[in-house]
Amino acid sequence: MKTGQIHIDRKDVILHSAFWLIWIVSFTIIQSIGGGAHEYFLWLMYYLITLPVFVLHTYLVAYWLLPETFFKGKIWLAFVGVFVFLIIFSVIELILSNELVFKVFDKSKVFGPGYLNPANIIISGIGNHYIILVFLAIKVGQSWYLSQNQTAGLLQIKMETELEIYKYQLQPKLILSLVEELDLISQKEAEKLPQMIINISNFLNHFLFDVKDELIPLNLEAKLTDEFLDIHKHAIGNRLNSSFIVNGNLQAHVCPPLLLIPFINSAIKLVYECNNSFESTVIIKAEKKYLLLTFTFWSEDDFRLINNEETEITKKRLMFSFPSKHRIIENIDANFAEISLEIFN
Repeated sequence: MKTGQIHIDRKDVILHSAFWLIWIVSFTIIQSIGGGAHEYFLWLMYYLITLPVFVLHTYLVAYWLLPETFFKGKIWLAFVGVFVFLIIFSVIELILSNELVFKVFDKSKVFGPGYLNPANIIISGIGNHYIILVFLAIKVGQSWYLSQNQTAGLLQIKMETELEIYKYQLQPKLILSLVEELDLISQKEAEKLPQMIINISNFLNHFLFDVKDELIPLNLEAKLTDEFLDIHKHAIGNRLNSSFIVNGNLQAHVCPPLLLIPFINSAIKLVYECNNSFESTVIIKAEKKYLLLTFTFWSEDDFRLINNEETEITKKRLMFSFPSKHRIIENIDANFAEISLEIFN
């Protein structure tokens, strides 16, 4: 639609034609209920002959008058315009129906002398305005629907962009974290360096070259998580008691890559930064229509683990891949933290 001129997009021609066809058929039936075949024919001819009047009146109001007045804040001018159009098109409709319909097809319905009086004109005009109201209601509903779809589309694009940015931020973030931890180990326990480098190399080989899709096989996700934990179990030693539990048929499931690793990485940083001992457990459980990924982190000493950023981005990732089919459960205490990701297929 273009403001200030009557314009119907070619894509909408069929919809507009269908609207007017339905209007002719439905109101022919309504006006003719209880009558014979002649009554149906009479009202069909009435709506066909007066159709140009209704179409022109409706489109002038919907595509010119309202955009040029009401939508620009000229409310009183809009009301004046509607009233003027009511008078003009009511007169035209009365003349056409009397001269070309009733006089030709049913003289018993011909109007009497003086039928073009103000009362008849206004009553007829008000009665004819229902088609404009119906048309505008449909037009408003269509605009709302398109607006909702456009908003949903923009939100989808925004989420896709955020996830793409996160994907490319996660790689250097994890690599930098591994390099920093490698440097710490080189200063404290240099003898562990060779094996740690091998473990990091194995993890990065899968991380950089196998993780390319939005969803990856669950068995690959489990392998990456296990390899990531192995890096730190070897480096930290007895201060990190780590368990990795897998249950079910992993081959039957896919998931967004590296769902738990950002949470694990945040927790592992605490172990490197202090001398306390920690226990961690990773559980990956796969059933026919259910997937559970859980990371539990515990210590005898209090610690503070903040996962707000990871939690928010994980919510978006799951919402993107499994809308309305997932749940995130967090359980955090002074010396305990647990994150559980549930996916329902």
